[in-house]
Amino acid sequence: MSNQDVSKIGIASTTLKSLLSASTRLITSPFKGQKGAHNYFKDVSFSMMRTQLGSLNTAQERYLNGTSTPVYLKYAKDNGFTPESVTLPGGAQAHWIGDSSAKKVILWFHGGGYCLPIGPPHFQYLSSLQSSLASEGTSISILFLAYTLAPEATYPTQLREAISCLRYLIQTTGRAPCDITLGGDSAGGNLTLGVLSHLAHPHPEIATLHLPTKLHAAVLISPWCSFNTHTPGYEENAEKDCFDGRAIAKWSAAFLGSTSPFAGDFYNEPVLAPAQWWEGVADVIDEVLIWAGRNEVLVDSIEEVARRFTKGFGGKGGRVNTVVTEKAAHIEPILELLLGYKGDSGTGSATVIKDWVRAKL
Repeated sequence: MSNQDVSKIGIASTTLKSLLSASTRLITSPFKGQKGAHNYFKDVSFSMMRTQLGSLNTAQERYLNGTSTPVYLKYAKDNGFTPESVTLPGGAQAHWIGDSSAKKVILWFHGGGYCLPIGPPHFQYLSSLQSSLASEGTSISILFLAYTLAPEATYPTQLREAISCLRYLIQTTGRAPCDITLGGDSAGGNLTLGVLSHLAHPHPEIATLHLPTKLHAAVLISPWCSFNTHTPGYEENAEKDCFDGRAIAKWSAAFLGSTSPFAGDFYNEPVLAPAQWWEGVADVIDEVLIWAGRNEVLVDSIEEVARRFTKGFGGKGGRVNTVVTEKAAHIEPILELLLGYKGDSGTGSATVIKDWVRAKL
C-alpha cells in the first residue's frame, strides 16, 4: 500500500470522526454553558476542527493542504489580480498583496503551527486590511513570507528565511525600517517574536541584520509562545477553542525536529525568555500590539510573555498594548472568515486589531 493510500485512509477516518464529533456536539452544545465556545455555531464548528487537527498526522495535513505558494496563486486568479512574488536567497518565496511599490509595508508571517500553509481566510483578512488602509489614503502593501514548512524544514530555517525577507525589504527595495511593520498570527506571531529577538540578540546560526533605523511596529495575533500543553488554559478552554494539546504537541515536534521538552530556546519559545531579554528590542522597534482571545488554550503563555515583554521592552521606552478579548478564540479575526462570517460575530476582536493598525499606520 502506498503512502498516498495510507494518507487517504487516515484522512477518510478522520473526516468521519470529525463529522461524528460535530453531530454529537449539535445535541450536547446547548448543555455546555460556559464550558463551550462563544456561540452555538462556533461551538459545533470548533468541535469538528479539534478532532480533525488533533487526529491528522503531518503527512496527511500536507497531502490535504499542500504549500503556501499555490494557495496564493489561486487566490490571485480567483480575485482578479496579477500575482507578484519574490524568490529569496535560499529559495523561499514571498508574495505581495497590493502595490509592491507602496511606501509602507506590512511583512506578515502566517500561522499554522509551522506545518500548515497560509489559507484563503488569511488572504481575505490581509487583503481586507490592506484595501481598508489604502482606501483611507495610506500607501501600503503587504508582503507575506511563504516560509518552508515543517517537518521538511525544521527550526531555525523559518527564522533564517524571515530575516532574509526583512533584509530584502531594506537592502534590495531600499525601504527604511521605519516604514516596515511586522505582523503574524499564531506560529507567525512566534516567528515575529523570533525576528525581534534576533535583531536584538543575533542568533548564532543566522547572519546579523543591522537596522539603520527602528522598525515601525509589530502586530501579534494569538502568538504561539510556549510548547507546554499543561497550563490551566488547556483545561479551562479545552472545549472553547479550535484545537487542543494534541495539535500543539504534533506541530512543535515537527518544527523542532524533536519531541524533547528541552528543545526550545528564547528564539523559538518566547515564554522561556526573561524580561531582560526583551530590553534590547526597544532599540529595534517602537511599538507592539499583543492580542489574545480569552477562550484560547494559548492564553496563559501569551499573557506571561506580554508581562515580561512589557517589563523589559516597555521598561526601556518601548510602547506595548496588550489586549485579551473576552469570549474570543485563537486567531479569532481570521478564524471567523474561515467559518463564513461577514462581519463581527460579537467579540469585537477584529475591530480591536484593525483600529489599532489604522491608528498606527
